[in-house]
Amino acid sequence: MATTLRDYIRQVNYTLDRNLTRGVKWLVLINIAVFLVEALLFVPLAIDDVFVRIFAQNPIIRYEELPAGAVGMTINWLSVTQFFTYMFVHASPWHLFMNMLALWFFGPPMEARWGSPAFLKFYLFTGFMAGALHGMLAPFFIGHNYVMMGASGAIFGVLLAFGIYYPHERVLLWFVLPIPARLFVILIGVFTFLSLCGGHEVGISHVTHLAGLAFGYAWIRLREVFPMFWLFNGDPRPFARQFRRSGGFRSRFG
Repeated sequence: MATTLRDYIRQVNYTLDRNLTRGVKWLVLINIAVFLVEALLFVPLAIDDVFVRIFAQNPIIRYEELPAGAVGMTINWLSVTQFFTYMFVHASPWHLFMNMLALWFFGPPMEARWGSPAFLKFYLFTGFMAGALHGMLAPFFIGHNYVMMGASGAIFGVLLAFGIYYPHERVLLWFVLPIPARLFVILIGVFTFLSLCGGHEVGISHVTHLAGLAFGYAWIRLREVFPMFWLFNGDPRPFARQFRRSGGFRSRFG
């Protein structure tokens, strides 16, 4: 019997459900879908810059240096929604792959521990706050029009959470050297801070990465103080319904 498209989709979904928790699965699929829409629809039509202007983060429409050292900036008020949408837009296949690989590795243990609603709220909260902080600060440090995109703010929050809850779990540094997760997160934080201070790797938003770590830590500590507040527990609001945990996934970190 010939395999239909529906059968193929079901098989792919079954495979994902056995290896990923539900929230992580949908985050990965949404990020891939957004990238494919841009690559297959907007890029061939040569209007991918429109896609980036709408969904990636670009808080400044125009920046100009005025006489006597003054600076003029025109604020893009659409950037308020871009603090959320930017984390689903990626600049290249490699950019998308590295972020989704990190989410694939570190997201399922945290979702299995917290439940899907709490994990998704954590992911979206850290990504939104990291993007908002970058959007508010970067214009005063970068000094020209810029665009920021990618899920790394939220991913760094997930890394921080993994390091706190599974500090002794082995992680491969550079995919070669096994080190404890806690040490891995510390090294990532130190390297990011030094890169920010040194001005290295201009195309990378170290502010967003550090903010992801900071807001991830704040979310975890506030969750300990206010466990009944809907933002920090399994209450599905504002997601409308309770997300089911994947029946096939079994965490190694339970």
